[in-house]
Amino acid sequence: MVSTSNHEVRKSRKVDLQCLSASRLNEKKDRRVSMNRFYAPFQAGLKNIWIDSSESHHIIHVKRLKTGDNIVLFNGMGIECDAEIVEINGNKVRVEVNQYKTVNKENRVGIDIAFAIPKGKRSHFLIQKCTELGVRKLIPINYARSVVKLKAESSEKIEKWRKIAIEAAKQCGRNTITEIGEVVDFCNIIENLDSYDLPLFACNQPDSNNLKNTLQEHLKPNNIISFIGPEGGFTSNEIEMAKRAKCKLISLGQRTLRVETAAIAVSAILSYHYSV
Repeated sequence: MVSTSNHEVRKSRKVDLQCLSASRLNEKKDRRVSMNRFYAPFQAGLKNIWIDSSESHHIIHVKRLKTGDNIVLFNGMGIECDAEIVEINGNKVRVEVNQYKTVNKENRVGIDIAFAIPKGKRSHFLIQKCTELGVRKLIPINYARSVVKLKAESSEKIEKWRKIAIEAAKQCGRNTITEIGEVVDFCNIIENLDSYDLPLFACNQPDSNNLKNTLQEHLKPNNIISFIGPEGGFTSNEIEMAKRAKCKLISLGQRTLRVETAAIAVSAILSYHYSV
């Protein structure tokens, strides 16, 4: 009886180990699929989707995926799908959709950031992190004291920023891509804030309010815009224009923050405050 009992115990342990091993293999497979996440502007409902351009290059030459491999594809408008690679033709990849999903990882309120353009690649960091934090739209602004001023037709830089936003969305699991707006002058945007019920203006003025207090006074806004100026600050004229537009002057503290630091800090605070 004892030997039979020991045999049953060993058999039970073997089954348990097999189940655990299978579970771990499935977990690894799920992780691999979630890491193989790509963007394509597809319309929901399609059974087959062709992927080309940089994403197909990434699939074929970077990830080295083959026919039969599973991937996750998202369209930047809130839809993702589980799909299987069924054909690789030159630089194009065709996938067959197994399942469509609507996965919402967006903030409860729309957050737009109107930012002074930083020098060099600091703007890349700003766009990447604001995308990860769920910012709806980033608007590059030419302020009076901006170190970098772009022309409205600076399409090459805007396109670069949009690619960074796509990569950041891929990495963080968002199915919606942060919109990168066209470059505008401050005087043009400040007169068109009707769609925002909470416009914020980050500046250290005697009448600037604490950000925490300001947010507590506005419990359920739908659309927020926050103006982030250059390190040199806003001019007195810009501050007056903001007041006339009924912006809420807010302080981010006594220290002078870099543009990207201020933009990321405000994005994180707004995202957290209105998510709890």
